[in-house]
Amino acid sequence: MGAQPTKPEREEADELRKNVPQACSEAADAILDADVLLLATGAGWSAESGLAVYRDIANVKAYAERDLTYRELCVPSWLRDEPELFWGFWGLCFNDYRQTRPHDGYGIVKKWRDAMFSTSDVADVIGLRVAEQEKQSSLEDLKNEEEAWSNDHVTPPGAFFSYTSNVDAHFYDVLDAGEIRECHGNVELYQCGGRRGVVEDE
Repeated sequence: MGAQPTKPEREEADELRKNVPQACSEAADAILDADVLLLATGAGWSAESGLAVYRDIANVKAYAERDLTYRELCVPSWLRDEPELFWGFWGLCFNDYRQTRPHDGYGIVKKWRDAMFSTSDVADVIGLRVAEQEKQSSLEDLKNEEEAWSNDHVTPPGAFFSYTSNVDAHFYDVLDAGEIRECHGNVELYQCGGRRGVVEDE
Protein backbone atom coordinates (compact mmCIF):
# COMPACT_ATOMS: atom_id res chain seq x y z
CA MET A 1 0.00 0.00 0.00
CA GLY A 2 1.75 3.13 -1.13
CA ALA A 3 5.25 3.97 0.02
CA GLN A 4 6.88 2.80 3.24
CA PRO A 5 6.07 4.71 6.44
CA THR A 6 8.04 7.94 6.74
CA LYS A 7 11.05 8.12 9.04
CA PRO A 8 12.51 11.05 10.98
CA GLU A 9 15.55 12.86 9.62
CA ARG A 10 18.89 11.74 11.08
CA GLU A 11 19.18 14.68 13.51
CA GLU A 12 15.61 14.14 14.72
CA ALA A 13 16.23 10.42 15.19
CA ASP A 14 19.46 11.05 17.15
CA GLU A 15 17.68 13.51 19.45
CA LEU A 16 14.79 11.10 19.99
CA ARG A 17 17.12 8.21 20.79
CA LYS A 18 19.13 10.32 23.23
CA ASN A 19 16.00 11.21 25.22
CA VAL A 20 14.26 7.81 25.16
CA PRO A 21 15.31 6.59 28.64
CA GLN A 22 14.23 9.80 30.38
CA ALA A 23 10.99 10.07 28.37
CA CYS A 24 10.09 6.42 29.09
CA SER A 25 10.77 6.84 32.80
CA GLU A 26 8.60 9.96 33.00
CA ALA A 27 5.81 8.30 31.00
CA ALA A 28 5.90 5.18 33.20
CA ASP A 29 5.65 7.29 36.37
CA ALA A 30 2.72 9.24 34.95
CA ILE A 31 0.88 6.05 33.96
CA LEU A 32 1.48 4.45 37.37
CA ASP A 33 0.10 7.55 39.11
CA ALA A 34 -2.93 7.90 36.85
CA ASP A 35 -6.52 7.07 37.81
CA VAL A 36 -7.59 7.19 34.16
CA LEU A 37 -5.64 6.60 30.96
CA LEU A 38 -6.63 8.19 27.66
CA LEU A 39 -4.40 6.83 24.91
CA ALA A 40 -4.40 9.19 21.92
CA THR A 41 -2.92 7.72 18.74
CA GLY A 42 -2.44 8.79 15.16
CA ALA A 43 -0.69 7.72 11.99
CA GLY A 44 2.62 6.92 13.71
CA TRP A 45 0.90 4.26 15.83
CA SER A 46 -0.34 2.44 12.71
CA ALA A 47 2.97 2.99 10.92
CA GLU A 48 4.68 0.94 13.64
CA SER A 49 2.74 -2.06 12.27
CA GLY A 50 4.07 -1.30 8.78
CA LEU A 51 1.03 0.58 7.48
CA ALA A 52 1.51 3.66 5.35
CA VAL A 53 0.71 7.07 6.86
CA TYR A 54 -2.05 9.13 5.23
CA ARG A 55 0.20 11.08 2.87
CA ASP A 56 1.65 7.82 1.51
CA ILE A 57 -1.51 5.74 1.13
CA ALA A 58 -2.28 7.05 -2.35
CA ASN A 59 1.27 6.50 -3.64
CA VAL A 60 0.01 3.90 -6.09
CA LYS A 61 0.70 4.13 -9.81
CA ALA A 62 -2.99 4.15 -10.79
CA TYR A 63 -3.70 7.14 -8.53
CA ALA A 64 -0.48 8.95 -9.44
CA GLU A 65 -1.34 8.70 -13.14
CA ARG A 66 -4.55 10.60 -12.37
CA ASP A 67 -2.81 12.98 -9.95
CA LEU A 68 -5.14 11.88 -7.11
CA THR A 69 -4.15 12.46 -3.49
CA TYR A 70 -5.42 10.64 -0.41
CA ARG A 71 -7.64 13.60 0.44
CA GLU A 72 -9.18 13.53 -3.03
CA LEU A 73 -9.75 9.77 -2.89
CA CYS A 74 -11.65 10.11 0.40
CA VAL A 75 -14.45 12.15 -1.18
CA PRO A 76 -17.69 10.12 -1.00
CA SER A 77 -18.86 11.26 -4.44
CA TRP A 78 -16.52 8.66 -6.00
CA LEU A 79 -19.07 6.05 -4.95
CA ARG A 80 -21.61 7.67 -7.26
CA ASP A 81 -19.31 8.96 -10.00
CA GLU A 82 -16.78 6.15 -10.28
CA PRO A 83 -17.62 3.21 -8.01
CA GLU A 84 -14.72 1.11 -9.31
CA LEU A 85 -12.27 3.75 -8.06
CA PHE A 86 -14.08 4.08 -4.73
CA TRP A 87 -14.21 0.35 -4.02
CA GLY A 88 -10.73 -0.22 -5.44
CA PHE A 89 -9.19 2.34 -3.10
CA TRP A 90 -11.15 1.39 0.01
CA GLY A 91 -10.88 -2.33 -0.79
CA LEU A 92 -7.10 -1.97 -0.95
CA CYS A 93 -7.10 -0.14 2.38
CA PHE A 94 -9.38 -2.73 3.97
CA ASN A 95 -7.25 -5.64 2.76
CA ASP A 96 -3.99 -4.01 3.83
CA TYR A 97 -5.36 -3.23 7.30
CA ARG A 98 -6.77 -6.74 7.85
CA GLN A 99 -3.66 -8.49 6.50
CA THR A 100 -1.29 -6.44 8.65
CA ARG A 101 -0.66 -7.77 12.14
CA PRO A 102 -1.04 -5.10 14.85
CA HIS A 103 2.33 -4.34 16.46
CA ASP A 104 3.21 -5.43 20.01
CA GLY A 105 2.25 -2.04 21.44
CA TYR A 106 -1.41 -3.04 21.25
CA GLY A 107 -0.78 -5.97 23.59
CA ILE A 108 1.26 -3.80 25.95
CA VAL A 109 -1.57 -1.26 26.18
CA LYS A 110 -4.06 -4.07 26.83
CA LYS A 111 -1.87 -5.32 29.72
CA TRP A 112 -1.78 -1.80 31.21
CA ARG A 113 -5.54 -1.55 30.89
CA ASP A 114 -6.11 -4.94 32.52
CA ALA A 115 -3.61 -4.36 35.34
CA MET A 116 -4.33 -0.74 36.27
CA PHE A 117 -7.51 0.65 34.72
CA SER A 118 -10.17 -2.07 34.53
CA THR A 119 -10.94 -2.69 38.17
CA SER A 120 -10.82 0.26 40.52
CA ASP A 121 -13.29 2.57 42.22
CA VAL A 122 -12.70 5.13 39.48
CA ALA A 123 -13.25 2.50 36.77
CA ASP A 124 -16.54 1.48 38.38
CA VAL A 125 -17.79 5.08 38.56
CA ILE A 126 -16.82 5.77 34.94
CA GLY A 127 -18.39 2.53 33.71
CA LEU A 128 -21.71 3.30 35.43
CA ARG A 129 -21.73 6.89 34.24
CA VAL A 130 -21.00 5.99 30.62
CA ALA A 131 -23.61 3.20 30.68
CA GLU A 132 -26.26 5.63 31.94
CA GLN A 133 -25.36 8.34 29.42
CA GLU A 134 -25.30 5.92 26.51
CA LYS A 135 -28.82 4.72 27.31
CA GLN A 136 -30.07 8.21 26.45
CA SER A 137 -30.77 9.10 22.84
CA SER A 138 -28.38 11.67 21.48
CA LEU A 139 -28.44 13.99 18.50
CA GLU A 140 -25.97 11.68 16.79
CA ASP A 141 -28.28 8.71 17.38
CA LEU A 142 -31.15 10.66 15.82
CA LYS A 143 -29.04 11.99 12.96
CA ASN A 144 -27.81 8.54 12.00
CA GLU A 145 -31.13 6.93 12.84
CA GLU A 146 -29.35 4.47 15.10
CA GLU A 147 -30.66 2.89 18.26
CA ALA A 148 -29.26 4.10 21.55
CA TRP A 149 -26.38 2.00 22.88
CA SER A 150 -27.29 -0.93 25.10
CA ASN A 151 -25.33 -2.83 27.73
CA ASP A 152 -26.27 -5.99 25.81
CA HIS A 153 -24.08 -4.92 22.87
CA VAL A 154 -21.01 -3.23 24.35
CA THR A 155 -19.10 -3.72 27.60
CA PRO A 156 -18.99 -0.37 29.40
CA PRO A 157 -15.46 1.02 29.74
CA GLY A 158 -13.51 1.31 32.94
CA ALA A 159 -10.87 3.97 33.45
CA PHE A 160 -9.25 3.44 30.05
CA PHE A 161 -10.06 4.93 26.65
CA SER A 162 -8.38 4.90 23.26
CA TYR A 163 -8.93 7.96 21.03
CA THR A 164 -7.53 7.48 17.55
CA SER A 165 -7.50 9.07 14.13
CA ASN A 166 -6.49 5.74 12.59
CA VAL A 167 -9.04 3.97 10.40
CA ASP A 168 -7.48 0.47 10.49
CA ALA A 169 -9.77 -0.85 13.30
CA HIS A 170 -6.83 -2.63 14.95
CA PHE A 171 -7.83 -1.53 18.45
CA TYR A 172 -10.90 -3.78 18.17
CA ASP A 173 -8.50 -6.74 18.14
CA VAL A 174 -7.40 -6.05 21.74
CA LEU A 175 -9.86 -3.65 23.41
CA ASP A 176 -13.58 -3.56 24.10
CA ALA A 177 -15.63 -1.44 21.70
CA GLY A 178 -16.83 0.79 24.56
CA GLU A 179 -13.23 1.87 25.18
CA ILE A 180 -12.56 3.00 21.60
CA ARG A 181 -13.33 6.42 20.14
CA GLU A 182 -12.47 7.07 16.49
CA CYS A 183 -12.55 10.60 15.13
CA HIS A 184 -12.60 9.32 11.49
CA GLY A 185 -14.43 6.02 11.95
CA ASN A 186 -12.82 2.97 10.37
CA VAL A 187 -12.81 1.02 7.11
CA GLU A 188 -14.92 -1.77 8.58
CA LEU A 189 -17.97 0.40 9.20
CA TYR A 190 -19.60 2.35 6.39
CA GLN A 191 -22.24 4.91 7.25
CA CYS A 192 -23.99 7.85 5.69
CA GLY A 193 -22.05 11.07 5.99
CA GLY A 194 -25.04 13.37 5.66
CA ARG A 195 -28.72 13.68 4.87
CA ARG A 196 -28.31 13.69 1.08
CA GLY A 197 -27.56 10.27 -0.34
CA VAL A 198 -24.33 9.77 -2.22
CA VAL A 199 -25.89 7.20 -4.52
CA GLU A 200 -29.21 8.23 -6.01
CA ASP A 201 -32.09 5.80 -6.25
CA GLU A 202 -32.85 4.72 -9.80
